[in-house]
Amino acid sequence: MYPVWETCFTTDQGCVLNYQDPTDPTPWTTQKCEIGSLSSAYLTVEGAEDVQHAFAFAKSTGTLLSIKNTGHDFFGRSVLKNSLALWTHNLNSVRTHSSVEGGQGDVNYTAITLGAGAQWYDVYHITSLLWEGIIPPLGAGYSVLTPTLGLGVDRALQFKIVTPDGICRTANEYQNTDLFWALRGGGGGTFGVILESTILATPQLTPQGFDIVNRTEETARNFLKLIIDNGVEWSEAGWGGHMYPNNSVSVNPLLTPEEALETMKNAFDYTLALNGSVVIEEMPSFFAFFEKYVTAADVVVGVNPVLGTRLIPKSIFFNETAKAQLLNAFAAMLPFATALLAYFRLGERLCGRFMTFPFPKEKENLSLPYRLSSRRRSRGMPTDAEKQEVFSLVDSITQSLRDVAPDSGVGQTEVFIYEPDFETAFWGNNYSRLLALKHKYDPNGLLDCWRCVEWQGAQDERYSCYPDSS
Repeated sequence: MYPVWETCFTTDQGCVLNYQDPTDPTPWTTQKCEIGSLSSAYLTVEGAEDVQHAFAFAKSTGTLLSIKNTGHDFFGRSVLKNSLALWTHNLNSVRTHSSVEGGQGDVNYTAITLGAGAQWYDVYHITSLLWEGIIPPLGAGYSVLTPTLGLGVDRALQFKIVTPDGICRTANEYQNTDLFWALRGGGGGTFGVILESTILATPQLTPQGFDIVNRTEETARNFLKLIIDNGVEWSEAGWGGHMYPNNSVSVNPLLTPEEALETMKNAFDYTLALNGSVVIEEMPSFFAFFEKYVTAADVVVGVNPVLGTRLIPKSIFFNETAKAQLLNAFAAMLPFATALLAYFRLGERLCGRFMTFPFPKEKENLSLPYRLSSRRRSRGMPTDAEKQEVFSLVDSITQSLRDVAPDSGVGQTEVFIYEPDFETAFWGNNYSRLLALKHKYDPNGLLDCWRCVEWQGAQDERYSCYPDSS
């Protein structure tokens, strides 16, 4: 139930508002508004010294630490009861440059360096106005631009970080290379506090975008089949997008308007035959697409959904039996949940098989994961019975996807909080190396977070507010 991790699930302490009207006092007229899982104290991080002092303080006093950026964390790792929270919100600088520290003089990039607190909407807006409209990748590890621009780890060039041993380090392909490797997929809140990240940017593009609406739940299964049958072809043409039972939004920065119509003709024809509607247009910039379509579909906050995710390998889509199993798994949730399906074309080393640098061209475009998010909502605090029902339901749905692709894995950003064998699901055979690096850079175990590298386990006092897995 990801947006309301500020609430302590085991004690029902918190202050959940009416998500449709936050000014409505009704939810708390008969209940006490409490701090819940929020930290006891917050330290506004203005620079490396603040983090170094916090690590020294935690080491000498045993104080628990947590890291709070500007955004959310679907795993609840940005809040921790009884902790000192390191708040990086004010590290919000955005600048552009063409090289990284220690690099060769003949290697130039179009790169953007972002403070840890920079918000993606602001970054997109700034870069659309300045620097000839360069495009950074989306904030998550994978996105609607992944088919054409790759994963977040593909585009990471450098990190400035304070590690728990108190040292401020620069990690890139030339220095602290082991740490650079770990930070590109090893998980946040584990190896230190990142102050800024440098990422590869792309010259401005004029993407084609489409919006399909007005399908019904009765026809959604057939549209799911259409996506499963055509997803590989669409993603190889450059399309990436999100699908709900009653609408789909996708973008492609590679095609002309005529090519866009041709590549998606079967989807458009299907929708129009059912009296649905199709809008396809060329956008002047990615920011224009983002502002019109992505922000308009923002997920409501203050509700209590549960996420379940699985990455589906490309091979599944060439196996008729597996495709039928996948369709049944997706279709089974339509009566009660909101499905989010994303068709992306990814590199071979996805999901714990980290990218090398630079990204080898011959390894591109060999995997196609679908992302499923099953959501159940409630206003205010759910009852214990509601919690158990929703968690059991999402676990069951997610298990049906694990059965389709048992040797695959999941991303760490949107995943069921009790994903079994999470070390393998997140990192594959890289976990032992990540664990060794955790010991190297955090020898005193000052940082720990839910299902991170060297997680202390659900029985640790840090996680007393997480719901019982039973």
